[in-house]
Amino acid sequence: MVFHHTPITRLHIVPMSAEHAVGWRSLWRMNVGDALDKAVVDHTEKLILDPHSSLFALLATTETNEVIALLHGVVHPVAGSMHPVCYMQDLFVHPARRRQGVATRLMEALSAKGRVEKWDRIYWLTDKNNIDAQALYSNNAITLDFTFHIVPIGMLDRLKETNT
Repeated sequence: MVFHHTPITRLHIVPMSAEHAVGWRSLWRMNVGDALDKAVVDHTEKLILDPHSSLFALLATTETNEVIALLHGVVHPVAGSMHPVCYMQDLFVHPARRRQGVATRLMEALSAKGRVEKWDRIYWLTDKNNIDAQALYSNNAITLDFTFHIVPIGMLDRLKETNT
């Protein structure tokens, strides 16, 4: 897929559908590199396209239907609220389309979706060294100073298999 460097005249934020799968795969691969097997990408696509799944994707597309950005989210219940919350897992804009307001539009669309669906909040993690993302989020969210910990149960097993 060829991306043009011309300014975006009409940007559309849409839920991912099967017609966007090729563009989504290309962009997500650009974001994660070779870190994910094809089976994982296939499984993720299937979940995103399943209307009963809590995993979803919002895409930014141009007037020619090019997929230029993606946002993955997971809606789930949480202790302490009667309303679900949304974990924003990925927000990635094609490098040629950055600094044109695309990420902001995706965040606005996610917030609008949350208001309609009555979420309690949206949350996410950001690499502290990702200066551009930190700047975007500092204008759109409250930063909490927590340390993030994981126990990589299945992830650790897969890493061991890869290294043997």
